[in-house]
Amino acid sequence: MRHVALTVLMPVALLTSCVLCKQGREVTVTFTPEAIGVECGAVQNAGTGSEIWFGGPADGVTNLVRYAVRVSPYSANAMIRVGWDAYESGPGEYHFDRMDSTFARCLKYGQKLNIGCFLTSNAGTKQKLGEAFCCYPAYVHEAMQRSAQKDVINELWLSKQKHWEPNFENAYFFERYDALLKAFAEYLERPITVDGKTVSRKKLIRCIEMRHFGFWGEGAYPKSLMPTDSACLIRFADAFVRHFPDIRLMVPTNGMRFSPSYDALQDYHFHLLALRNRAGLAGMFRDNWGDNEKRYQALYYAANRYEKNGIKMFELLRDRWKTAPLVGEPGRWGPTPDGFHPYWGLYDQVAYLHPAVIRNCNVSDGKSSTNPTEYTIFNDPQALDAFHRMYAIIGFRYVVAEVRVARRDRRMKISVDWKNIGLTPTYDAWKVRYFMTDGSGNETWSNESALDLRTVMPDERVAPGKLGGAVVTQTDCFPDVPMGNKVWLQIVDPDNVSPPMALGIRGRSENGAYLLTP
Repeated sequence: MRHVALTVLMPVALLTSCVLCKQGREVTVTFTPEAIGVECGAVQNAGTGSEIWFGGPADGVTNLVRYAVRVSPYSANAMIRVGWDAYESGPGEYHFDRMDSTFARCLKYGQKLNIGCFLTSNAGTKQKLGEAFCCYPAYVHEAMQRSAQKDVINELWLSKQKHWEPNFENAYFFERYDALLKAFAEYLERPITVDGKTVSRKKLIRCIEMRHFGFWGEGAYPKSLMPTDSACLIRFADAFVRHFPDIRLMVPTNGMRFSPSYDALQDYHFHLLALRNRAGLAGMFRDNWGDNEKRYQALYYAANRYEKNGIKMFELLRDRWKTAPLVGEPGRWGPTPDGFHPYWGLYDQVAYLHPAVIRNCNVSDGKSSTNPTEYTIFNDPQALDAFHRMYAIIGFRYVVAEVRVARRDRRMKISVDWKNIGLTPTYDAWKVRYFMTDGSGNETWSNESALDLRTVMPDERVAPGKLGGAVVTQTDCFPDVPMGNKVWLQIVDPDNVSPPMALGIRGRSENGAYLLTP
């Protein structure tokens, strides 16, 4: 058998001349695409990078991100954080349709949602019961007040506002929260239609953050509000698993700090870090990115000395990215007298913890409760540069190092060398799709690769963004392939919501595909 090989060291889009099909003999086309360096900016994609509130035709604080490639003029990821009282007025009187506009915007603009639900503390509620605000329904508050396990008023140090804080040991409180999750799960099963396109709401959700405990649901409380043990909180975590068996769950981390105040909740926190459903191991959320990392040594670093059965908590937090995503948002910080500058350490923080998504919002642009100075990030080039560099590496950044397409008669073999020069894999089940077009651009054939991109991990021996890391080679063989057409690669969302994935190489077409042969 005669073997013909052609090597073209050019970008995919510049391949212009070779003949792939020769009857009766094998012809191989080999080429090396041109990678897009991280210094050029971020590669926008669903499930990675930046995220906005509420979905729709917006893109957050746009100058926090510098893009090299965009899959959409709008954000590819969205988030909402919802309080309990806004969605249940009386026992079983639910108002989830108030979320419909957010789901509709997300479907219209190709976004999936991260939903933080359902907050019970300091959720920005407008409901005031007596002298304090309350983030859960009035009837639940009244029932706790009539019981031995009462809720209590606490003045939040940040805003000086008084809030009712729940008693997690109260059986009725859990019963009603459990019913809330059950009803919400049923709502998510129902379809929504926008512009003639119909999907179930569940397919529009990338993950659900468990926001039941702690201020803003972040898992941190003062000692005076702590439950006496872990058992009452573990049942809340298990309720999320029971009601959302197929949606990725995300657990709060701010309460996992090594501190005597949290000793009674060790079992709960280790339970959260072992939590899983059919979607996989639970991910995590961390807010306050860009803060002074000295404050977090007893949480995400070795100074967190919590340990159970020989397993160290900080190592579970540090390594979670290998199996499940980490998400969050920045905080509104200002400079401090000891020389701290907000956001300057952001790149080192993400390089250590490997987040997938950080919202491009909630940054300092003047005085706030956490920034008493006039500091604004928009007058701080070093802080903006930290955001630009961070968004260029967080999440996945897949690169095709080399492609070999071999044909003999109607059989085709495609071998692709993949690299991931970002910080995480993708956690979504994208489909790697090959298709062919004729001279008029009509699709004549398609099939899927056996590759699961979730298994293409960054090489930890190589600095983020560098091309020298390990290669994962995937070879797919296809019979009965038409002769003489152009071959393309496209990575698509099986839910048909997110735009096709962009790679960190040149040559992306208008429909999100990459030409493999002329």
